[in-house]
Amino acid sequence: MNKFFLFFFPFLLYSMPFGYWWIDDIIYLKKDYPVIYKIHYKNKIHILKFRWTLFKNKGIVVFYNFDNHNYQNILYEKTQLNGFKKFIRHNNSPNSPYFMIYFRGYKDKIAKFEFLVYNPESNILLDINEPRYRNKNFVKKLKPLYQKQFEKEIKPF
Repeated sequence: MNKFFLFFFPFLLYSMPFGYWWIDDIIYLKKDYPVIYKIHYKNKIHILKFRWTLFKNKGIVVFYNFDNHNYQNILYEKTQLNGFKKFIRHNNSPNSPYFMIYFRGYKDKIAKFEFLVYNPESNILLDINEPRYRNKNFVKKLKPLYQKQFEKEIKPF
């Protein structure tokens, strides 16, 4: 059985679709710093805002708002509970586009997130309010942000 598996393993690798994720974005966030994505899909703009607020017992509390609906998740780094999925527009079709956010790590009071978009039609455009959140050294230099300042930090772009 092992020889059979070793022989067919390379073929299995090449049968997986490359480029499954249309967008694969890594961002770094300090506590309460918001990231805002504008998702342009079929002449409509969907707004995703998210931030994290508490890290305790290897779990991180994430608040997010998608299309003016508030959600809260607790994500854990090394378990199956490390991410969540949200349909951008659910068409009852297997090709409905969606995004996923994964918690990838926490070090030096900075959380690492991966933002993935599945889009088989390749027709989604994405904007981010602060592209420098992709640079960990930039995020390290940011001052702590507290709730009173948080409301001022969200500004249109």
